[in-house]
Amino acid sequence: MNTFGTGSPQQQTETSMRAKPGELLHREPFGKDKVIFQEGHDGTDAFILESGRVGVFKMTNGKPVRLGVLEKGAMFGEMAAITGARRSATTIALEPSVVVRISKTTIQQKLGSCDPFIKALVAILINNLSRVNERYATTNTVAEKLLSDLKAAQAIKDVPAAETETPPATPSEPGDKTGPRGKDGGAP
Repeated sequence: MNTFGTGSPQQQTETSMRAKPGELLHREPFGKDKVIFQEGHDGTDAFILESGRVGVFKMTNGKPVRLGVLEKGAMFGEMAAITGARRSATTIALEPSVVVRISKTTIQQKLGSCDPFIKALVAILINNLSRVNERYATTNTVAEKLLSDLKAAQAIKDVPAAETETPPATPSEPGDKTGPRGKDGGAP
């Protein structure tokens, strides 16, 4: 990736976009299965997916839960970049992808110039989305547990009766002393 102000103008155009004159937004390629950002890390920048697909995952009870798959044109990472909170999820390139990085500073400047109503509306929407993500991750975990329990119950039900039933006890002959207590009726 080219850094700000280096490389030929053609190279800069290939790796950067302009938000407005003089302001560069950098493109970054990510290979398949590469982490773009990790849940719990500081949220510094937002991203726009220029190409490829990105998975969004949240850890719940030590297991990753997929919140969604992002396609070309999607913005992500904006919640932490706007609120300053830590990342609430992990994003991973599901295939080779290119993202455009938008700095937290740029986002804060854009929001700073907005009407207070718009700022409040954005804060409310971010709070709602955060709650929905949490609820989805919890619901998904409960659904997976119920599905697992259902599969286990079905597996038990599908076991042939001959494997699960105890054969009936055969009556002993009079004088036969091989009952449950041993040959002569004592303890085994």
